[in-house]
Amino acid sequence: MCGITGIVNINKNTQHIGEVIGNMTNSLRHRGPDDEGFVFFNETLCESAGGKDTPSQSWNNRFNYSPKKRIEEISENYHFAFGHRRLSVIDLSEGGHQPMCSDDSKIWITCNGEIYNYLELKEELRSDGFEFSSKSDIEVLLKAYKKWGIHCLEKLNGMWSFVIYDQEKQILFGSRDRLGVKPMYYSINQNYFAFASEQKALLQIPNNDFGINYSNVFNHLLKGKVETDSIGLYHKIEELLPSHYFIFDLKQNNLKIERYYTLNFENKFEKFNQAKFDSYKEEIREKIFNAINIRLRSDVNVGFCLSGGIDSSSIISVANQINSKNNLSQLTNQLNAFTAVNNSKEFDESHWAKIVVDELKIKQHEVLCNPENILDELEGIIYHQDVPLYSTSTYAQNKVMQSAKENGITILLDGQGGDELFSGYPVFYTSFYLDFLKHFNLGSFFSELGNTDNSPTSKSIFFKSLLKIGMDKTLPKGMAGFLARSFKQEAQFFNGEFWNENKHQTNFSNDFSSKPMNELLHKYCTDHYLKNLLRWEDRCSMQYSVESRTPFSDDLPLIELLFSIPGNYKIHNGWSKLLLRESMKGIIPEPIRNRTDKLGFSTPQYQWLKQINVAMKSKIQDLSFVDDAKIVNTEKMFKNWDQIFSNESNSKSADFIWRYMNFLTWKKVFF
Repeated sequence: MCGITGIVNINKNTQHIGEVIGNMTNSLRHRGPDDEGFVFFNETLCESAGGKDTPSQSWNNRFNYSPKKRIEEISENYHFAFGHRRLSVIDLSEGGHQPMCSDDSKIWITCNGEIYNYLELKEELRSDGFEFSSKSDIEVLLKAYKKWGIHCLEKLNGMWSFVIYDQEKQILFGSRDRLGVKPMYYSINQNYFAFASEQKALLQIPNNDFGINYSNVFNHLLKGKVETDSIGLYHKIEELLPSHYFIFDLKQNNLKIERYYTLNFENKFEKFNQAKFDSYKEEIREKIFNAINIRLRSDVNVGFCLSGGIDSSSIISVANQINSKNNLSQLTNQLNAFTAVNNSKEFDESHWAKIVVDELKIKQHEVLCNPENILDELEGIIYHQDVPLYSTSTYAQNKVMQSAKENGITILLDGQGGDELFSGYPVFYTSFYLDFLKHFNLGSFFSELGNTDNSPTSKSIFFKSLLKIGMDKTLPKGMAGFLARSFKQEAQFFNGEFWNENKHQTNFSNDFSSKPMNELLHKYCTDHYLKNLLRWEDRCSMQYSVESRTPFSDDLPLIELLFSIPGNYKIHNGWSKLLLRESMKGIIPEPIRNRTDKLGFSTPQYQWLKQINVAMKSKIQDLSFVDDAKIVNTEKMFKNWDQIFSNESNSKSADFIWRYMNFLTWKKVFF
């Protein structure tokens, strides 16, 4: 896990390129404290460099990509450069230093992420005559590009964002993994093309005019959305979307972006067949074991997030079985699990996690989360997130990552993506029921509707969903915005002019959908839903130089298998995640396998905000000068303040206040 940066001075103005790339890369030090490296280019020459954090063994060694000069000593003869911050997890030696180059120094790479199937790819490349001088997965990726070009992406199983400079073709080739586990952002204008793992690195570019994208600020404050498309909260900074690559032509100075992967899904409807189901669950179990096994490859200590839900419990239980057969040194003598706990009976899952801990006899680190320190730590968290926080659950996740770091763990496996892959959210039931109605299978519809005791949803939720879907399809244009303004108390807090400029973005039905099951799951996996959860996870872990690995979000064989199975096998007899539940039978504790409630990584947000509401009000008042665009009518918000925090039915308004305070803090930090 690392941080990557790069900049091309399009106008060939080479002045201060060393200082600029140095500042960009230094802003990502938290992503890679173990090593730093740079390489500078013009059309015919390249020169590698190091900095104050480049370890002694990385300098002037046998590798032709080893730094030869300090970055301050680089001349101004170069017009583009790569920077790299390294978190060493595979091949801790100088052989893993980046930026890395091919044997002939004509291809260079800076990469963030892990290629989990690198050992298998290495053997395939060796059979074709390739030789390797390190144990790094990035050298395998580099030589995969040398053999297959951009088609190397088809071979990769893992998480990544990388950029390759191909001297012969005079191009930069950049790519991001399929579902967006690892981030990449870029900016281009007539003066430069630049890329980085985080937006804050791009903010280091002198005389930039990025600013704030207020239409997306509206979207975030009203609906909690962040980075729903390529342009987020920063004006003129774009996100390279998952499953895409770019080619920047250094001769023509033009950028081309293409999709390299499309996740196909089976959309046919068929009756549940037990024999088929049994075959599916066996294949899924095999794929899960392989996905977790290759994600345990590491030269540093590996731990596990454990909420007590079926996703994280499956991962640590499978890892425990793998370890019992192989005695993996990276798992230490006893598996380490990290659990966020709080003092709310409704939201605390520690008793569920304890079931797993006791049965597996693993070591548990309970991380007590409460709201007392949130405001003190908010600026630091937002700085590392690059965006305002959506919910207090990010704070709890952040504390889990901090605990891992403090306990000597560099890699954490987490269950992120399990809900989107296996159908864990209540909204999927609506799609599931509607599939029966669309195909006139009324017997199965009423049978399933009678099994809601096994599900985290209810008949009333289903019928409310139907109502919302119907309203969305029948409301006249503009009516959704009118209803939102009328019935969403928090919408009243926008100033009128700002509301009128952005109200067209409102969507009355929100995320409810009449799509078939697999199509809806596909949307959650490939649209912004999962990607946003992964961005929170990436920034929380990277703040503490911890690598987060998510088998359910990036294992290609497992993901493609799940989407080849018809949707009606994913919920049955009221049970969500049926394929995961049954494939993990005998592996995870039965009470966990048979859980019917659904919390996710939740915190008692309203109770927490109520507890700190006085401090929140004071903070908003202190930061009022930041909202120079006057997007919120704070006078009206303060007038309703006591009412909002005296009744939990006003929790949505409290959430709005939380997001607004976060926006003000974000603007103070970055602008």
